[in-house]
Amino acid sequence: MPERHQRPRAVRPAAEQRLTVVRIAQNGVAPRVDGSLALAPQAPPEARRRPHLSLVGGRPAPSKEEAAQATVRLVIDVLAGTRPPRQLADRAVPDVWQGLAVHRPVRARTAVAPPRILRTWLQEPTPGVVETGAVVVLNGRVHAVALRLDHHRERWRCTTLETTIPAIRENSSHK
Repeated sequence: MPERHQRPRAVRPAAEQRLTVVRIAQNGVAPRVDGSLALAPQAPPEARRRPHLSLVGGRPAPSKEEAAQATVRLVIDVLAGTRPPRQLADRAVPDVWQGLAVHRPVRARTAVAPPRILRTWLQEPTPGVVETGAVVVLNGRVHAVALRLDHHRERWRCTTLETTIPAIRENSSHK
């Protein structure tokens, strides 16, 4: 008797959920993109003419990989509620870290595991611009975080942030 090959059936999720992407950007203006920070790279804005100052005898500036990894970790901790947004002040422009202060995390009623990073990536669409992201488990759910870091005056600073991690709504009742 010949073997019968069954066609694989498409598996649909039991309940489809709609994700909300929160975008926080410098000066309220995000780079022109099509749903992803990396799809439409733009040249960095013209730097203002100021004398360049550098630290003599200090430790060397972190590499783009180190800066991206540390910034992603800090952002995730802020979104999880384990760090205050002010701790991002050295790694993000004021519009981003202050925007995170408004974007408070959803608090669980019981203790939850700390956030866990499943995957990260990094790319440099143009010199002086790094885009990085992570897939994170937070409160038992999988979320995405994407950041844009610009290199200016020997530092990498987060200028744009996108996430699917929900915020508390002011009119909802969480007790």
